[in-house]
Amino acid sequence: MRTRIAIALVLALLLLPAAPALAQVGQNPFDNVTPEPSATPAPTADSSTDTTGRDTLYLIGAALVVAFAGIGVWIARDARRSLPAELRDDRPRDAGPHKHEREAKAKARAKGRAQRQARKAGRKAKR
Repeated sequence: MRTRIAIALVLALLLLPAAPALAQVGQNPFDNVTPEPSATPAPTADSSTDTTGRDTLYLIGAALVVAFAGIGVWIARDARRSLPAELRDDRPRDAGPHKHEREAKAKARAKGRAQRQARKAGRKAKR
């Protein structure tokens, strides 16, 4: 039943633009008749026309950037606050699950540092 109502509604919406098209029956859109050019108004030297300066546009753009950044921060803070306590990650970064990786990386750095020092000492000995 819902499907039939949806189909009927879609068909009605598709036929809606056809009514104005039927009102233009007397005009054939495929005739190569060019419309007569209309007269363009002459520009007036009126100083009361409003023109927005470049500085104003930059100011508006900067205000939009600040507003969007503020909205982004506000959304992120609200999302963190509304997260349930069991899903929060409030622990310090050192106590994280990758402690072993950090220790291994520190050990590798120390090894590399020792190798560089040894190469440097070897270069000085060759002189």
